[in-house]
Formats: sequence, structure tokens, C-alpha cells
Amino acid sequence: MAGLSSSPNRRAYGIAALLAAVLLWGSTFIITKLILQSIGPFALTFLRFFIGFLGLLPFALRQGFRPRLIFQPAFLLFGLTGIALFYSLQNLGLVYTSAGNASLIESSIPAVTALLSVWFLRERLPVWRWMGIGLSIAGVVLVSSSSPLGAGSLLGDALVFGAVLAFAVYTIQGRRLVLDHPPVVTTTASFGAGLLFLLPGLLWESTAAGLPHLGISGWAVLLYLGLGTSALPMFLWNYSLQSLNASEAALYTSLVPVAGLAFAVLFGEGVRLLQLLGGAMAIAGVWLGHHSASAVHSLQPDASSLQAAVRNERTL
Repeated sequence: MAGLSSSPNRRAYGIAALLAAVLLWGSTFIITKLILQSIGPFALTFLRFFIGFLGLLPFALRQGFRPRLIFQPAFLLFGLTGIALFYSLQNLGLVYTSAGNASLIESSIPAVTALLSVWFLRERLPVWRWMGIGLSIAGVVLVSSSSPLGAGSLLGDALVFGAVLAFAVYTIQGRRLVLDHPPVVTTTASFGAGLLFLLPGLLWESTAAGLPHLGISGWAVLLYLGLGTSALPMFLWNYSLQSLNASEAALYTSLVPVAGLAFAVLFGEGVRLLQLLGGAMAIAGVWLGHHSASAVHSLQPDASSLQAAVRNERTL
């Protein structure tokens, strides 16, 4: 695995990658509204990641990707959790619950990931990190406050929380897989595996509702979703896991609703003062969590040391 010259540089590049991914993911909400009127959720998800897979493939092949990786159990689980389950459960949940409910539930991603990282990765989370997570969640609650919360149902909320669990597991897996494979390889393999699990839903939806009919603008939006909000940010996310702990990286997902709010304003939607306050709280929470990570970074193993430990274990 190619490493950067120093640990501070790795962290700086990792944080920059996370911020870019957050910005791209934030544009997804408003863009998706433009195309869901013309295509079903399963077809949208499948085509989105198929385009992303094709976009990543040439780069992945140069880094050692081979199609057989898709069928390895580790990558099958990687694609199942981060691609098929996360996006399918999220889309299905939104059928039964409100966008506000979904956003509030997904704000628990940092906390759920932190708990799993303590359990599976033995990460040590300082008190400041937990405080940052709590502040970010409170900020997301305010950002989502304009949505009607009463529209949610138990089924829809449960489906969205299932998506939260899936993404948390995906992040934990990514932290392990980047020790042995370049980020572009892990991302491409996860896309390929995810497509396998999405195929039955696509076939069922196409049989029930027919094939989608998209014009030039629809395909342009789909191309952006596939490359700009799927392939690139998922690669950046897995790239960041080379240098950041899973719990620290997950904290940045709190900024996705904030970025989504900014894009909504750019597209002419109104914004409330309470939402601006919530955005500021979410940003402050990420800064607090990042500050705590910087303070204890010397105590945490980076990707290089973890990779060495894994190799040593394999030689025993």
C-alpha cells in the first residue's frame, strides 16, 4: 500500500478527502429530487453504481484490481453493507417516513460507528470525541427541524436505522480492508459486489413498473450521481480510512445535512435561523472531535502500523 511521507500529511490529506466527500454527498439530496420522478429507486441505485463502477474500473485495474475480488467474502460483505443495504434501506425507508425523520436517524451514524469501532477495532475514544459526536447530532436535529416529524412510521424509521447500521459496519470493514488494498481497489470491488445484490431488486422493479424512460437531462443527472456523488466520494471515504480512525471519519457525516442545506439554498429553497444554528453546531462538533483526535493521535496506530501488525500476526 502506497503511503504518504509523514503521518501529519496523511491526516491532512485524509481530512481534505472527507470534506470533499461530504460536499459531494450533500448535493445528492437536491439532485436526486430531479430524477426520481422518472426512474424507480432500485433502477436509480443500480444504474448510479454501475456508472460509478465503470468510472473507477480503469484506475482500479492499474492498482491491481481483478474481478475475482468481487466474489471474495470480505468484499461481498463490503458491497452488501455499504452499497446494497445502505442505499436500498435508505430509499425504502423514505417511502414510509419523512425526510426529516430519516435525517435525524442517520445523524446517529457517528455514534453507532464509534461504538462498533470500540468493540471491533479496539479504538480508544476520548471524552472530547464523544462530546463532539453529541454536539454534531444536536446540530443535525436542528438542521432537520423544518421537516414534518409526524409523517414517520415505525417501519420507515426501522428501515433507515438499518441503513445506519449497514454504513457503520461498512466503515469498520473499510478501516480493515485498506490495510491490504489501495482505496480505489476496495471501492471498485465494493461497487461490483453491491451491484450483484442490487440486481434482484432491479429485475423486480423493471418487471412491475417497466424500464425507465430518461431524456438527455435525466441521463446527465444520472451520470453526475454515478461519478460525482458515488464513485468519487466513496473512493475519498475509503482513502481517508488509511489515516483516520473509523469513529473520527464517521463524525464528518454530520456535515452532510449541512452541505445539503447549503445546496438547497443555492437552488432557491428557504432556510430558517434555527437551521443555520444547527449547521454551526454540527461544524463545531466535527471540530471538537477532530481536535480530540489530534491531541491523542500519537497514541493511536495509523494505517502503516496496523498493516505491519496484521502481517506479523499472519506470520505467527
